[in-house]
Amino acid sequence: MKSAESFRNSPSSTASLQDRTAGTGVLRDELARQFGAGGYVGRASGRAFDARKTPGYPPYDRLDFEVPVLETGDVNARVWVRIREVEQSLGLIDQILQYLPAGPIRATVDPAGDVREGLGLAEAFRGEVLVWARFENGRLTRCHLRDPSWFQWPLLEAAIEGNIVADFPLCNKSFNCSYSGHDL
Repeated sequence: MKSAESFRNSPSSTASLQDRTAGTGVLRDELARQFGAGGYVGRASGRAFDARKTPGYPPYDRLDFEVPVLETGDVNARVWVRIREVEQSLGLIDQILQYLPAGPIRATVDPAGDVREGLGLAEAFRGEVLVWARFENGRLTRCHLRDPSWFQWPLLEAAIEGNIVADFPLCNKSFNCSYSGHDL
């Protein structure tokens, strides 16, 4: 794991940017682990979890990519993790297009049957999205969605503690929690 310190001397790092982002809105690694923070918020605080790798699911189980992780937990680290994730995503797109099989991309599901249930976990940019769905006679009858923002709003509160009021917008946007995702 790299520290955000290694990125401070990059060409895009100016003194004024570093003054606002480095050391601002720090999320301690123990809180990130305790709340199961995923996505770039967790990875900027040293938590290397990515549902595409663990437990893993197709097609990511056959693709080569890294999960960028930093340890400082500040706004600067969250920005840099997101930048590194965009770079990784571009590589994933290239790999997926290269190995995309020919043929239809939609499968038909037999609607007949009594009751069917399913649970899914997928990595989104904010972290893991969990979905449970129940079908009866081919119709969706129950569904529960859990957005990663559900866990991250309390962490934002912890990260802004001790910062000046003017830093709140930076902290808030560096978490980028979903208001509607929390209400799901």
